[in-house]
Amino acid sequence: MVAATVATPVLERLGAGAARGVVRGATARAAYLDFDGFVVALTAPGVPLMPNGIAVARTTVGDGPVHAAPGRIALAGDEVTWSEEVAWEPRLPPLAGALRERGAAILAAVGSEPLGLAEVQRAVRDRDPDAAAHAADRLLGLGGGLTPEGDDVLAATAAVVAAAGAAVGFAGPDRDRWLAALVPADVAARTTALSATLLALAAEGRIVEPVHRLLDRGSETAWREALRTLAATGASTGRAYAASVGSALTVL
Repeated sequence: MVAATVATPVLERLGAGAARGVVRGATARAAYLDFDGFVVALTAPGVPLMPNGIAVARTTVGDGPVHAAPGRIALAGDEVTWSEEVAWEPRLPPLAGALRERGAAILAAVGSEPLGLAEVQRAVRDRDPDAAAHAADRLLGLGGGLTPEGDDVLAATAAVVAAAGAAVGFAGPDRDRWLAALVPADVAARTTALSATLLALAAEGRIVEPVHRLLDRGSETAWREALRTLAATGASTGRAYAASVGSALTVL
């Protein structure tokens, strides 16, 4: 298979040389390849681009070991190849202007509050790394599935703070300490491998593609369509992301 899109964190991780991994699960919509804790998501057409993702034609892959090298992943009876031309950068651009208004509109449209959102709101409002660490202790791994809902709240909040903090005077070492508290170094031991990968990328401002359009300054129709796409992602992940993005924008 020739990949249609490859997220730049995948290129960075697999571009240094050969790597071995294993298939951690596969469905008709996604397959997850674990390379020593960094999970690569193969996603089918119609699935939102992930910050650790490779968009491919199909995701029904065999079990067993996988082998990666720059530009290719070999799986049981198949392989995925790509070129640098299909790279996609999942890092949110710096955000500024009308943050509160967009955040309030997102929250009104979502209409629900995921696990632990109020606690994370307080940590954002006070810009307090101790409060961020307390929120992480409570929420990491909280919930079911490959990406527990508590992790989704932490990830979406981290990505927005990374992208919008500078616009509101929350930048440099202060923001770095806060993000390190919200996404601690031992995250891989406290949640699933996929969720740990997404959390680490979110602390760099890298996040699933619909969030980019959700924050775009384009038309009202465009961001609401992005919200519908995001809300339909996963059992609870998309709605948790959307509410957390709206909350972080409002509080910042």
